[in-house]
Amino acid sequence: MSLATLDLGAESQLSDKKAVRKRLHGLLSSLPSDHVQRQSVNATNLLLSLPEYKNARSISIFMSMPSGEINTRDLTKHALSSGKHVFVPYIYKPKEPRQDNLPASIMDMLQLADEEDYASLLPDKWGIPSIPKETVPDRANSFGGKGISNGDSPAPDAAGLDVILMPCMAFDQDLNRLGHGKGYYDNFLTRYCSAQTADGQNRKKPFL
Repeated sequence: MSLATLDLGAESQLSDKKAVRKRLHGLLSSLPSDHVQRQSVNATNLLLSLPEYKNARSISIFMSMPSGEINTRDLTKHALSSGKHVFVPYIYKPKEPRQDNLPASIMDMLQLADEEDYASLLPDKWGIPSIPKETVPDRANSFGGKGISNGDSPAPDAAGLDVILMPCMAFDQDLNRLGHGKGYYDNFLTRYCSAQTADGQNRKKPFL
């Protein structure tokens, strides 16, 4: 059993997402840490070899949990040391009144300054390295502004993200992604890709 191939038994269809997530949580939690580390190295090396990563100027990388998923530490450090603009998730409650169809909590991508900034991130209640709230207003966001966006669309002249690395619990054979069930990435991608550029064209979808 590995991060790449997990036997879900009868619950093999992502259509029953609640049951699949429950089953996967137990399976992923039981994986030995050395196994996860080997898989993390393999995944990192694969991504580093892709032209989409090599040519990327701006990249969004999820901050990994302590166990049960690919560790993104080495990838984040490599991207920063390579001079790429690295953005990481920041989840918050947008100010009231919220925009139509905006959930109670949303996610933006905020920029890390450098490796020292990354090393200074402290774990949240899930053990995930997180941006301190007091530093948020001074950070660039992936929508072309500063701090949180409160659900606003990207600025038309913003350069944008070239690559977005997303967490997931599983993929099916058709490469449909099963996330953790909160919908943060679905909402972010909808907001991000719905904006138009300065010349009226639809914003280019990042490599996912």
